[in-house]
Amino acid sequence: MAVGDFGHCCTDCQIYWSCETKWYRGERHEENICCPQCNYNKDCQETWKERNRSSKKKQK
Repeated sequence: MAVGDFGHCCTDCQIYWSCETKWYRGERHEENICCPQCNYNKDCQETWKERNRSSKKKQK
């Protein structure tokens, strides 16, 4: 996956250029998070959670 894009829709998604969910969110200025339609969603969300946990530990 693209470095730094974990948790967000990225060009590694198999439907990135034709994704209706991505366009819908973009039109409404919503956060462009990785959605369940992506083949990488599970890995992406797990990595995102781990990064958030580690950044919270550093802040303490």
